[in-house]
Amino acid sequence: MLALLLATTGCAAVTRSTYKAPATPVGQAFDLTLSGSAATGTAPWWNNFDDRQLSAVVDEVLAANPNLAAAGLTLRQARLSSRLSRQNLFPSGSASASAGASKPLDGNGAGWNRSSSAALDASWEIDLFGRLDAAADAARWEAEATQSDLASTRLSLIGTTVTTWWQLAYANQTIALGEIGIERSRKSLQLVRRSYDAGAVSALSPREAEQDLASLEAQQTQLVQARVQALKTLAALMGRQGYDGPQPTALPDGELPTIPAGVPAQLLARRPDLAAAEQRLRGALATSDANVASYYPRFSLTGSLGGSSTSLTGFLSNPIASIGALFSLPELNPEKIRLGTAVARTTYRIAAEQFRTTFYNALRDTQIALSAREQYVQQAGALQAALVAAKAAEQLYQRQYDVGLIPLRTLIDARERTRTARTSVIQNRFNAIDAQIQVYQALGGDALAG
Repeated sequence: MLALLLATTGCAAVTRSTYKAPATPVGQAFDLTLSGSAATGTAPWWNNFDDRQLSAVVDEVLAANPNLAAAGLTLRQARLSSRLSRQNLFPSGSASASAGASKPLDGNGAGWNRSSSAALDASWEIDLFGRLDAAADAARWEAEATQSDLASTRLSLIGTTVTTWWQLAYANQTIALGEIGIERSRKSLQLVRRSYDAGAVSALSPREAEQDLASLEAQQTQLVQARVQALKTLAALMGRQGYDGPQPTALPDGELPTIPAGVPAQLLARRPDLAAAEQRLRGALATSDANVASYYPRFSLTGSLGGSSTSLTGFLSNPIASIGALFSLPELNPEKIRLGTAVARTTYRIAAEQFRTTFYNALRDTQIALSAREQYVQQAGALQAALVAAKAAEQLYQRQYDVGLIPLRTLIDARERTRTARTSVIQNRFNAIDAQIQVYQALGGDALAG
């Protein structure tokens, strides 16, 4: 038996494969360089928005979010499963004990016949061709991938929290502007009604003013609903029914902080989802090795120690020991072995191509996020110019209306164009901030720190 073990030492090298990362050729740089001011915050990345209340909300979400807690428990489960799989490489044992008594029921007066037994059993499968070791490696890589999943969940959760915070800021800012517009429209309606009562304008003017006010009030309900949605989203992120903490009143001004995009190849090191994908690919290779090794011979050692007696403790005085070995071939059909091995290796090759797809999809999303951020930054200047022009035009129309040169409808239309231009500026600001968050996410978020 010892000679057989020595002869088969190193057989695992027959089935174990050396991992080589799939080729993912990319350029030396991204298609564009991000503009913006130098980052003023410190790590982590959301501090670059220089909002202490936001940082506090993010900390609270990370401490209380149930989805993140579940991801942490999933990681613990994966680590325990990995340790459990590794135990298959070592001997295992079991123990049993029994006792009983019997007595004839024919009434002949015979007494009770007592018996007892106990046994200790042990077994050990010698991992000649690395099947058990490969299976344990697959479990270990899954545990590491689950750890990357936790980091990915955390990054996504932070991104959702920061985006929701600025959605709340956008809603509060537009609601405040809407209230100013509604108040202005109410005063205009009062003036128009007085003019109508004095016979200075026709009945059309009050109706147009009423329509303008009703339209603004209808738009305000949508903005209020957007604020409710943002508040409830923050509450859910914190595992609560409602959110009663501080709220931002407006979107931040000024240039967005620049982001060190680095080179495309760094995505593999920065992004936790790509790290998880590669770790699962390595696990797929180990699983492939285990499947191939399952067709190779297996060798196991077994042993037992036990005894039995007619007295409850007498088995200790008459122990029996045994030892055995088992050499087996799981499959004797050569064609079936060849096909099974080919299926296992092809499964890994499929996983490798899927990993390449995952990487290039991540690269695509990153470049789209980088471009979107720059386009929103460029768009901001044009929208701001449009707002300035709309304000100037509204002032001119107001003067013409005051001296009776134009009807009320013309002035209302001018006011609506100003409101639309102002809303577009605010919407562009939110879109730029959201794109900034998407860039942080696409580049790996926390990996940018330091």
